[in-house]
Amino acid sequence: MASRRAVDRAFVYRGGVRVAGTVLSCDSAAGGELVFLSHAPTPGAKGRRALPRVGSGRRRLLATEATLNLLGLDPSNTHALVAVPGRPFSLGGLRLEVFPSGLMPGAASLLCERDGRRIVYAGPVGLGAGAELRAADAVCLDAGAARPDVAFPGLEAGLQSVGRAVREVLAGGAAPVILLPSAALGLTVAASLAADRIALRAHRTIVLAAAAYQGAGLPAPSLSRFAGRLGPGEVLLWPAYEKVPPRRQGGRALALVTVGPEPLVGRPDGPDAERVVPLSLTADFQGLLRYVEATSAKEVAVLGDSGEDLTTALRSRGLDAYRLGPPRQAELFAA
Repeated sequence: MASRRAVDRAFVYRGGVRVAGTVLSCDSAAGGELVFLSHAPTPGAKGRRALPRVGSGRRRLLATEATLNLLGLDPSNTHALVAVPGRPFSLGGLRLEVFPSGLMPGAASLLCERDGRRIVYAGPVGLGAGAELRAADAVCLDAGAARPDVAFPGLEAGLQSVGRAVREVLAGGAAPVILLPSAALGLTVAASLAADRIALRAHRTIVLAAAAYQGAGLPAPSLSRFAGRLGPGEVLLWPAYEKVPPRRQGGRALALVTVGPEPLVGRPDGPDAERVVPLSLTADFQGLLRYVEATSAKEVAVLGDSGEDLTTALRSRGLDAYRLGPPRQAELFAA
């Protein structure tokens, strides 16, 4: 199938994803007049600071009430437009509808109907039980860590694997440290371990994320902030991008349990010292292919550094698939 000319494509990248020919941008730090927020990747004040500035001018944020609450934004703010999932509305010449993406509380995808075309910004496609999709002519999705050689386990199976790894470490007399790629995944793991009556401590960012959930009226385990030492039977939740605490806790060694969609490599601690538990809140490579097929979209924009393989696979199916993002330096020099 011949590729659609770039000028006719539904999505463009200008400081973020934009729906071509409209004022609508999606998960964009720069933003247009209307910025759709698919989820709150970092709940609380830190997440608010990453948002496009809306204090003046006509720029407005479009999101679910839960997402705004997680970010600590007042849904009644004149610059916030609250979208109710499953309830379409018109805005100018656009007909818009948000629907659950299944990634985390409040997370949603966006359907935009314009000039007879159905355009879906899916964002990160989640594994939650309430995830939905819509038929579309064009779809934009986040490839995340999706790779053709990596299959993610089901969420429940992955959480059970985390629990087994933690109990094995505790039984061996070591102190478990769970390395996590995001606060959302951290709170999912924390809730599972807390339900198993395992005592938890956490890095400040994860504690603040839990407080943001609770402040938004969403369930989250109560977490104690790590103050430099773990007690007997305690498990430490830690961001994978932060330096790990000293490898000895009193007379015990720390044992790293890396949880995420793919193994962390190149850590100063050495990957051989880690237990790796594959777990993701988002669909894997095959799951994304099935998602696109279910939408019947003929045009697919792919976000993420790992999106090249997915783009190639979609093209082999006759779709107009293309990567979307800032120009890569090598491409600039080649041009």
